[in-house]
Amino acid sequence: MNAPVTPKQETPLAWTAMFTGCFLWGSALAVVKLVLDEYDPFFLVFCRMGIAFLVLTPIVLLTMRHIRIYRRKDLLLLFLLACCDPIGFFTFEALAMQYTSASQAGMMWALAPMLNLMAAWAILKERTTLPIILCMIVAIGGVMLLTAAGGESESASNPVLGNFLELLSLCGAAAFVTILRFLRGRYPALFVVWVQCLIATVVLAPVLSFDFVSLPQTFKLQPFLILLYLSVGVSLGAQAASAYAMARIPIPKAAPFSNTIPVIGVLTGIVLLGENLNSLQWFACGIVLSAVLVSQYFQRKATLREAGAAVQ
Repeated sequence: MNAPVTPKQETPLAWTAMFTGCFLWGSALAVVKLVLDEYDPFFLVFCRMGIAFLVLTPIVLLTMRHIRIYRRKDLLLLFLLACCDPIGFFTFEALAMQYTSASQAGMMWALAPMLNLMAAWAILKERTTLPIILCMIVAIGGVMLLTAAGGESESASNPVLGNFLELLSLCGAAAFVTILRFLRGRYPALFVVWVQCLIATVVLAPVLSFDFVSLPQTFKLQPFLILLYLSVGVSLGAQAASAYAMARIPIPKAAPFSNTIPVIGVLTGIVLLGENLNSLQWFACGIVLSAVLVSQYFQRKATLREAGAAVQ
């Protein structure tokens, strides 16, 4: 059992790591859109996973050489994890950025906490409340308004399709979080990430031979550096920073930080890509964020009520 987090562990470094992880995740959308002019989405995801696998392999071999698979069904769970995230998550995300703006896709990230709750309710049969379900409906309505209010533009050629693909990406992430619960912490987080990268690399490698995938014909330094940022900085750095922070900051304090990801996504889209949202889209963003914040309030309230009932 993990030791409880004490106030002494909540160091400035832990909070810095938490913000760093959120910033890296939030900035990824705009960065992906920057590099899609040079790299095919499937090639991009394959390289992200392949580079991350190469970086992690010597670390895992040196520090975790004695790890073994405890149960045969864990192999299936690990495979399903990789199919949901990173294969499904990153592939749908890269495809989405071809059709929608980074700002709109970033705001879609606000749905992630509620999608996690809905997945836990549907798969794990965890109890939820009517206010949380209503908040989910309101948030989805805000996303629909965000999509409809923008229309087609240079940065969003088909926002309806793009935002739908981004929603599928987030559903993959929610399924990953839910399936991870079945492993019950039997394996170190770094080992799980390594297995994810390995499976994703092996599964996506044959896809590169298909006719619909275009491979780069020349080497360009700037897109390659962006690829390294996505592979090492985001895929590994964000994961490591978030894991470090979550081990030292109580979950009730850390959870609201996830709400900075969509804000960072919008801001980086504006700064890096020159995107802009109209007044109705900003209003829609407010609806989505408000619904998420209210749902988290009710979720914390329900958790405390269940904890109190268990003590009694």
